[in-house]
Amino acid sequence: MAITFVAAGSGVATTTTTLALVAPIVINNDVLFALIISNNNTAVVAPEGWTLVSDTTNTAAMRTYLGYRRIGDDASSGTVSFAVAGTTLSFGVLVAYRGVALGGVAIGSSSSSANASSDNVTYATLLPMGTNRTIIAFGAYNLSATTAGAFSGTDPTFTARVDIETAIGNTASLFVHDGPSLTNIATGARTLATASTVDAISHGYLVDLITGNPQGEGGGNPSLNYPALFRTR
Repeated sequence: MAITFVAAGSGVATTTTTLALVAPIVINNDVLFALIISNNNTAVVAPEGWTLVSDTTNTAAMRTYLGYRRIGDDASSGTVSFAVAGTTLSFGVLVAYRGVALGGVAIGSSSSSANASSDNVTYATLLPMGTNRTIIAFGAYNLSATTAGAFSGTDPTFTARVDIETAIGNTASLFVHDGPSLTNIATGARTLATASTVDAISHGYLVDLITGNPQGEGGGNPSLNYPALFRTR
């Protein structure tokens, strides 16, 4: 079963201590990612049931949280509340994917890059832990006056899914791209160009999402057991 992008919720910004993110409509076994940027170094506190992928600082002016949750029988749209610092801006979005391997972890490997001030977002190379994977690129840019441009590289070739920013006067933009990886060859370092005319610090993450495939490599249903075959002469 191929992994597919389902939808993204709307971007939400706050200067209070609660960031209530809007979830897209999901179903059982979908995987929901949360990408949150804060203009401070205070850790984000996720609700129960979320798995941390990365929690990265970049100077005292930026911290980015990336985590996920596998949707259970309580699947529904609505809001998910994260505890944030307040007083300074926090900005986030929820993104859903379908067809991820059932049970256990949803990702095989990940990479992160805390980038110096630039008009590009850099992503450190990622080595997928198997074949037939989907690579997701999550980007956070500490300035709002920008939009995403071209992504370097071709394996995988990325498709844009999220390109959102806060109102002018605040400082945050979020990007999500994904693409298929058929081999377990390293992606190499990648660069996402932006339209910004003012440089800013940023974070870039690559995530190796495991495809649901009970008959081959790449995860599957851990409850499937096949009996041994015995032959007598």
